[in-house]
Amino acid sequence: MTMSNMATRNDIDEVIGIVKDFMSQVSVQFDEVNSRLDTLDKKYDSLVNTIDGFISRIDKYETEQASRDHQFEKLLSWARKVSEKTGVPLENL
Repeated sequence: MTMSNMATRNDIDEVIGIVKDFMSQVSVQFDEVNSRLDTLDKKYDSLVNTIDGFISRIDKYETEQASRDHQFEKLLSWARKVSEKTGVPLENL
């Protein structure tokens, strides 16, 4: 190798500087992406909590509805028995 083909210390330092700048830019990009992911995680958690709340309300509503339906059936059965014993007809029941 001739002297003109050999990299000088300045050339090497320049390449190192370019690599350091690139690494710094990549690091900034990763920080930005991580920040956005953190924000998305918070939104996702909030959405999941909201959905869980709705599901809980629906479960409670369905339980109350089943209980009410059972009570209604018991009352209807009792009303039919009363109707039979008293001779008073129950229409549409």
